[in-house]
Amino acid sequence: MKKRREQFEKLLSPLQLKDVTLKNRIWKPGAVMLYGDVEGYVTEMMKDFYESIAKGGAGMIVLEMAVPDYPLGFDGFGDMPGMLRIDDDKFIPKVSELVQVVHKHNCPIIGQVAHGGPRHPAKETGLQPISASDLNYSETLELDLDAVEELPIRGLSIPEIEKIVDQFVEGAERFQKAGVDGVEIHAAHFYLLNSFLSRAYNKRNDKYGCQSIENRARILVEILKESRARLGKDFIIGVRINGIELGIEKGLTPEETRDISILLEKAGTDYISVSGWGFGSFAWLMQPDQMIYPEPTKAMKPYVKQIKKPGLLIPPAEAIKKAVSVPVVGVGRLDHWLGEWLLRKGKVDLVAINRYLIANPELPNKLASGELEDIRPCLACLQCEDRWKPRRCRMNPGAGHERELAITPAGKKKKVMIVGGGPAGLEAAMVAKLRGHEVLLYDKEPTLGGLLPLASLVKGNEVEDIPAIIRYYRTQLNKLGVKVILGKEVTTEMVDEINPQVLILSPGGKFSSFEISGINRREVLTSADLHRRSKSLMRLLGPKVLRWLTKFYLPVGKKVVIMGGSMYGCEIAEFLIKRGRKVSIVETSEKLATGMPLLPTSRLTSWLVKKGTMMLTSVRYEKITEEGLAIITKEGLKRVLEADTILVVLPLEPNTELFKAFEGKVPEIYLIGDARKEGKEGDTIIANAIADGRRVGCVI
Repeated sequence: MKKRREQFEKLLSPLQLKDVTLKNRIWKPGAVMLYGDVEGYVTEMMKDFYESIAKGGAGMIVLEMAVPDYPLGFDGFGDMPGMLRIDDDKFIPKVSELVQVVHKHNCPIIGQVAHGGPRHPAKETGLQPISASDLNYSETLELDLDAVEELPIRGLSIPEIEKIVDQFVEGAERFQKAGVDGVEIHAAHFYLLNSFLSRAYNKRNDKYGCQSIENRARILVEILKESRARLGKDFIIGVRINGIELGIEKGLTPEETRDISILLEKAGTDYISVSGWGFGSFAWLMQPDQMIYPEPTKAMKPYVKQIKKPGLLIPPAEAIKKAVSVPVVGVGRLDHWLGEWLLRKGKVDLVAINRYLIANPELPNKLASGELEDIRPCLACLQCEDRWKPRRCRMNPGAGHERELAITPAGKKKKVMIVGGGPAGLEAAMVAKLRGHEVLLYDKEPTLGGLLPLASLVKGNEVEDIPAIIRYYRTQLNKLGVKVILGKEVTTEMVDEINPQVLILSPGGKFSSFEISGINRREVLTSADLHRRSKSLMRLLGPKVLRWLTKFYLPVGKKVVIMGGSMYGCEIAEFLIKRGRKVSIVETSEKLATGMPLLPTSRLTSWLVKKGTMMLTSVRYEKITEEGLAIITKEGLKRVLEADTILVVLPLEPNTELFKAFEGKVPEIYLIGDARKEGKEGDTIIANAIADGRRVGCVI
């Protein structure tokens, strides 16, 4: 154990920040989870979530952004319901309650003050967004903002800037009254304060204008100085800035942010958290791992190697660290391994870990105890940045549901039989065993994972490490002593013989059947066909090798029409296009890529357009002929889409046959995962399956 702890000697070492001692260098950065209520108050859900991070051993928590100006301060990522407010004293008591539950676990917490500014959703509120400068409709589109042509973004007057300064300081004062250990002024990403720092936004000619670094940083310097004057010399005050902006002319450079940081230190900041932002294909740069999905553009290629090591946003952070004496926080898909390396190399002082802590709040404690095998993997899937409100995590169903999905000892030990080794069955088996039950897991296949190997074959592991799910559960089940029987199909006789008190069925969903004239033609392949053809080869070679071999041979023609444009259809289209196929996607509903988190959806559909992929929605399928697929478009026009191969890739259907066969044979029976799922827009299969497994594992 001691040797393992020494692997993370730097990461687990303390750091003094003013009068506050951080027990380690693991910094939970502010990230909007939408756990507040519709009025902007802290909720029980929010308190439970942050308490889990504190209890898990984080060195510091930065609370998600709170707006000092209502409602104009809200940003436009659909985040208004659930975001925090700090524009009135009435919010102080609830924030104070949150601070108290975090402090119970010897964890300091910092409040973050941020203003959406140019990112405000005018389409939702009818209010004109504000920025350092006036921005017309075409400029807002270039900056990837939620533009409304009738309400172009408005530049602030000097009296309005002075008011904004006061609002930020008053927000900081309210946080101090609530008992936080410090405040962070959010001047990064696409928010209001960054619009002054970045020449991509700032076109002013006055003392807040773009002519000099001093002018551009003036509003932030004024906020820092006034905050220091009102909050006192011993209170932590930090700043979050973009270390670099990519993808647009006049974006922030590392040289500029270094010089800005020198001014911020002189103005009284106690630390600098260095994030980043991008435009066009570089959008959402603070999640740099997603830049390479589906594939990096030519402009990205110089940065690709930096994504994994040292981290894309680390070079500007390192440059800032060399120029200032206050601690510097490194950001951007950092994990414990990379974080330790960065600290040993002296590139940063603190390591911001967000998504890994959402997936695994106990990460710091597990590092300290050497229980590395118990760390749930974070797949970089961006489920936690999806359209869902509140946010959720694919691998950790307990995020935001800490009370109802807590893993507590069972009142009565039971014999639990689980049928199906996909993600739902694996989670249910692990949770049931952790609660003290006797657990037996059966799967008719010779390997665990259900359809996860197929997903890995199609999507690859460059961004999402899907095989890590199987590795994690296999390790946990072995460690816990769950009896796993593979390659054996469960029968009623087996159930009678084993005589379980609880039977959990997780057989997976059924591949959709589809009736249309010509469906049995030889050039038609279904999802079931693809699975059947790849299954034995995947067992023999593994998804990674088989994926590589498909670059040389695939049993499909050069022109492929995909019937079904959900997540499955769009990901298979990507797979085929990268292997030289001309692909068209047709979908009967209005939307494409349903089931995929929002940011990957945006990247994938944009990529498909650039590759010349025909994508048609709201179509009606007529028949399959020798020429291809005959459809009726949403405009009512008849078309024939030429194809050598037609792939029928439809969402899985519920699979209740086993449930009906075993119903009444055991005291408790549950159907979980894809087998019981009724497809809903926005559902992601793995997340739903794991959540289902947790839910049932916690109630038996």
